[in-house]
Amino acid sequence: MLELLRTQPQTRRRAIHTTTTNACGLYPAVGSAAMDPRGVLIGREAYSGRAYVYDPFILYDPDRRDRLPSGHVLVLGKSGFGKSSLEKTYVLRQLRFRNRSFAILDAQGEDGVGEWDSIARRLGITPVRLTYGDPGARGAVRINPLDPRIPVEHQFKVLCSMLEILDGTLSSQTKKAVSVAHIAACTTAAREHRVATLSDVFAALTAPRPAHLGEQMVTSEDLLAWGQPAALALDELCNPDRDLSGMFDGPTTEGIDLDARLIVFDLTRLPREGPSMPLLMSVIGPWLRFGWIRPGDDIKRSLIVEEAWHILSHRPVARLFEELVRYGRRLGLSFWAVLHHLHDLRLDEAPEALAILKLTATRIIYHQDREEAQATADYLGLPRWALKAIVDGASVCSPGRAVWQVGGRVNLVEHIRSRTEAALTNTNRRMTDRTAETSTPTDGVPIRLSKAGG
Repeated sequence: MLELLRTQPQTRRRAIHTTTTNACGLYPAVGSAAMDPRGVLIGREAYSGRAYVYDPFILYDPDRRDRLPSGHVLVLGKSGFGKSSLEKTYVLRQLRFRNRSFAILDAQGEDGVGEWDSIARRLGITPVRLTYGDPGARGAVRINPLDPRIPVEHQFKVLCSMLEILDGTLSSQTKKAVSVAHIAACTTAAREHRVATLSDVFAALTAPRPAHLGEQMVTSEDLLAWGQPAALALDELCNPDRDLSGMFDGPTTEGIDLDARLIVFDLTRLPREGPSMPLLMSVIGPWLRFGWIRPGDDIKRSLIVEEAWHILSHRPVARLFEELVRYGRRLGLSFWAVLHHLHDLRLDEAPEALAILKLTATRIIYHQDREEAQATADYLGLPRWALKAIVDGASVCSPGRAVWQVGGRVNLVEHIRSRTEAALTNTNRRMTDRTAETSTPTDGVPIRLSKAGG
């Protein structure tokens, strides 16, 4: 009987040499399951060659067994590997759905205009170019923190956030003085049949009237002393001789169409360093929430923020945006935070920023250096193969390729653009000599826009 038994080595078979195409048939169930085919085409899944379709609103469908917990997106990666191209083509393709609307905070560009300028012009849209300095300068735009579209209780939150950006954490006494001044400013403006502005708050802080603190009456002298730090900070914004004047010290500029399906805010004229950018973010977030988003309609809105570290690295701003992002499901909002590295953020100083990152259910990661890639993979819980892919910017994650983490699915995706899209989304003109290849083709407007919901 023992002679009839074959040993282990004798049962081995010679290896079979075949092609990868034929080998796929041997294990047909190995490929990952496809996502919902509805939505817009992004490109193809690099390993299977299958079309990759994505839409956060469709994937959030409550009837789906594996639905996304939110429609928010985090985009990471070094410059030059395709982040901007992805955002722009995604918007152009989504705009073909009639119930899609976008607001873009465009913080990068060249020659005095943002990266979205060419797309806006092709679609017949004039970007809202924000600047500071001379409020009478041509094209200067103001956004009023006390705009009536923002509820009064949120106006106070915005005021406190702006003051914290300029002067640090406010004491409870200073907050009381600001609250009294805010109420006085709104009362004065209503009596004069106009909109309250920061100048009204500044005037009320520097010439306060007695106010109640519970059963106690606080004197004008006390309120003046309590409010002095806030008054000095507001002087930066209201005094025409100061650098930050012209952005917020007046009524909101008329003509900003919040019903447009695509709104581009060009922030390239604002300095990236200093308080001007976080100040703007602290105002524009609530302003868009209450002026642009209208709960109850069927419009699905996306807010794309370039250089999002201006939001996530400043706790007063992160606090306001966390509330916006947290209620994104109720508001029908998809928030896109675009930045280069997680190391750009001071998460230990802004726990609200950490909360925003955790609320993103889609993460798109382009090439990063090894150290940054390791930190990103650890934080996002990426598999080992995804880490190796992110580090390899020469082949695996070459320009146009990224690791997509959508809920529990992780894929390597190759972004595909049409000739028209490639010309519109090209941001390398200044670094190349191939002007003939990158010039905008004359094959018509990519899509004709109507009003949101039209």
